[in-house]
Amino acid sequence: QVGRSTESPIDFVVTDTLSGNQNNDETQITQSTISRFACRIVCDRSPPYTARIFAAGFDSSKNIFLGEKAAKWKNPDGHMDGLTTNGVLVMHPKGGFTEESKPGVWREISVCGDVYTLRETRSAQQRGKLV
Repeated sequence: QVGRSTESPIDFVVTDTLSGNQNNDETQITQSTISRFACRIVCDRSPPYTARIFAAGFDSSKNIFLGEKAAKWKNPDGHMDGLTTNGVLVMHPKGGFTEESKPGVWREISVCGDVYTLRETRSAQQRGKLV
């Protein structure tokens, strides 16, 4: 599990970085672009070694945890889905992971692991189109 929280359910703590010359010790980030409980990555340890990303946090009882401002909806199959407040974005480079690769298109991952085009803004309530 990945996020900016230092609570025990988080395996990998991720922090914001400052851009440009704003890297002195006195500069503080007042509003993070990383969710406290951003996502869970699940990898199969046997063939075909599938990796899945699920946006949202999971508490110590393994229940999904989303902020109250997070976009949520019911899918046609009746399951609830949603997006984290700040979004979990992924990009697959064109040409694979090589020195010659070029940036690909950014996409957003939902709680259920679906892939969407980016929202108008990172925290918009309206989700992008299902890819």
